[in-house]
Amino acid sequence: MEYFATFGINGGVSHGFGIKYPDYFERTENIIADNHEIAFNNAMKYAKKLADDHLSDPETGLTRVRLLNLIGPERKVEFDREKAVVETTMLEHLLRL
Repeated sequence: MEYFATFGINGGVSHGFGIKYPDYFERTENIIADNHEIAFNNAMKYAKKLADDHLSDPETGLTRVRLLNLIGPERKVEFDREKAVVETTMLEHLLRL
């Protein structure tokens, strides 16, 4: 089944010369899963990838990705909003280099 996950990405953006500014945007992705639980787990794995792939917010030192909505074939999927957040620290970003 096809699900649509909307993520809020709070990170940073660089306009060159190493200067970073806070940045926030939303992104919707298709998630394929057999049921709501697997769809939520797959969405959170994708959220981790997004957090790892974006720059940290210079004010917080974090890239924070929040699952905002998960919509299934028939309805909006309910989930615990407190558990729907992934963070990657600036140190974690540096260690991946």
